[in-house]
Amino acid sequence: MNAKTNSRPADASSSDYAQDPRYAYLEWLSMEARLLRMELWPEAGVDADFMPCNTFARSFHFPAGKRWQDVEPPSLRAEKVLRAVGIALPESAA
Repeated sequence: MNAKTNSRPADASSSDYAQDPRYAYLEWLSMEARLLRMELWPEAGVDADFMPCNTFARSFHFPAGKRWQDVEPPSLRAEKVLRAVGIALPESAA
């Protein structure tokens, strides 16, 4: 059984971790998904981890005729998405 953990990976130095937009994006995505699940299924509780699949958004990550490795990786979208939702990036991350 895999337990959920909040400890950071061993290769994430403390300075990189706090300022790197990729980590902030992962944190934001995780919380956004958690809050949306709580909104959609309040009776399921905070530990529910259902994740829809094969919706109309699937082709964004898995376009027809391409592998997911052949499209822009999430790490390159991190800053764009964070800025789009109104998060100010620290100067050291910009």
